[in-house]
Amino acid sequence: MEKRLKKLNGLNEKLKPPKELGGKFLPEELPKQFDFMFIAEMPSMSKPKDISSLDGNFNISARDKFFQEMMIKYGVTGSYVTDIVKKGDIPRRPTKKEIQKWLPFLLEEIRIIQPKSIIVLGKRTYENSFKPFVFPFIPKEIEVNYVFHYSSQVPRVKFEQRFAEIIKKNKRSEN
Repeated sequence: MEKRLKKLNGLNEKLKPPKELGGKFLPEELPKQFDFMFIAEMPSMSKPKDISSLDGNFNISARDKFFQEMMIKYGVTGSYVTDIVKKGDIPRRPTKKEIQKWLPFLLEEIRIIQPKSIIVLGKRTYENSFKPFVFPFIPKEIEVNYVFHYSSQVPRVKFEQRFAEIIKKNKRSEN
């Protein structure tokens, strides 16, 4: 495990924050695990409109906290969370060119983590960005599915229902 963490740190050091962001294990304070990997589309550099939804360090929105609470509740804490495109921008769909530019970096993260399951955050992300560009390069032994993105307009109950279903299904397939 230590070897994988060292490789990830080296890979993430190649990025130039704050515009380019590597992945991280969430919630950060909990032990790291490698079975599940969550992949979003691209980091948004927009600031939340409601400053009261932020915690003291101004970087965790209420939606991010909700996602981490779901990770805790369904036993996937410490999982690696990353993006297909590493460069932050205004909220939008990434271009094919952006995805292709960052694909080697994402594939290297996957190679290092060696997850049993990849869960894409967002049905649209899964269908438009992941499936056509990333999925063809994923080893066949890795389970791949999606959950609704926690910032989408899907009601929290529906998000949690899908999240629970996918996590339970993927945990069963591990055994």
